[in-house]
Amino acid sequence: MNKITVHGNVTGKPELRFSRSGVPVATFTIAANRRRLNRGTGRWVDLPPVFHRVVCFNGLAENIAASLDKGATVAVTGEFADDSYKRDDGTMVRRIQIEAADVAASLRYATATLVKNARPARDADRVDHAEPDGAQPDGDAPAEEAAPESGARPELGVVGSD
Repeated sequence: MNKITVHGNVTGKPELRFSRSGVPVATFTIAANRRRLNRGTGRWVDLPPVFHRVVCFNGLAENIAASLDKGATVAVTGEFADDSYKRDDGTMVRRIQIEAADVAASLRYATATLVKNARPARDADRVDHAEPDGAQPDGDAPAEEAAPESGARPELGVVGSD
């Protein structure tokens, strides 16, 4: 498992492009700043920043491009991915990037307003007519879900038992 979470600052506006098959892809770089305590002097020493290239796909890529800008503090969770390539002169360039599964804006030094994206319907026939506040279109309160019978629990399947 090669999971990683990195906290840092976005170094420039994320770049959004689309693959040949139309998949949104966003790339950006974050700088992770580091400090260490010098025990001899009792002072904090700034170490050189470490730069991480991040790549995101699909809806995450579009949300990143619409939401982040240079200087934003973020936490990126994902996996290491090999992005090595061969130059025109034949030399290999070895590069590791983070393939992001999730990116969160830090609220330590900023505020944010979250706007939830609309989810596409799973079935072509399904249309959701509910109002944003949960009321039904005719103004009635939302219908209550049927309460399960007392003591009734859904059956759970067992995986990997002996």
